[in-house]
Amino acid sequence: MSTLLRVDCSPRPESVSRQISAEFAAAWHRAHPEGRVLHRDLAVTPVRHVDAAQVEVVSRLESAGTVDLEEARRAARAPEELDSWRHSWELIDELIACDTLLISLPMYNLSVPSAFKAWFDRIAIPPLLVDPHTGRGPLSGLRTVVATARGGSLRPGTADRPDEFQEPYLRAVFRTVGLADDLLFLGADTTRSGHVPRLAPHRGAAQTSLRQAVERARERARL
Repeated sequence: MSTLLRVDCSPRPESVSRQISAEFAAAWHRAHPEGRVLHRDLAVTPVRHVDAAQVEVVSRLESAGTVDLEEARRAARAPEELDSWRHSWELIDELIACDTLLISLPMYNLSVPSAFKAWFDRIAIPPLLVDPHTGRGPLSGLRTVVATARGGSLRPGTADRPDEFQEPYLRAVFRTVGLADDLLFLGADTTRSGHVPRLAPHRGAAQTSLRQAVERARERARL
């Protein structure tokens, strides 16, 4: 059975990134009527940031060179480790069960929301990292789609392009766990033009950007 894991990060229910994500998920479900959609809403159910207990367990895995997932699952010892590790594995189990990973996130301060960072820090445990010798890992080749929304325009050729830290960051961290092999970005920009006066001249471009992102989402979801 095909499985889509949808991870939403924006705290706004009607955010642009969620709109794109919802369009992709709906088109995917139409193309895979027998498939299932797992939905992890990081705004409704926030992920706990990495704590000392998780760091301790991960440090032991690194020291032992543990690469087996089931062995790693049993690595927690103390009560606080068991509690923290259980929280991480709720997220990891969703991830390893899916065929397509769909993440929606807005750009915050030129990068990603802390909700996404908390989620990624929980799932990036040693057994899921790419082997430096083979360049492969358990998640290598997993189809990954990222729906983004930017308040301004960071397209190539624009004045703000040098401040585009979000996509390079995501490509880099996804590469560590093999999620950069089949990676698609669906982005809408100038989303703040609707309420920021100085960006008002870009409202038409913003609408076009969103429409194109939605069209691409529907098209690519059917593949």
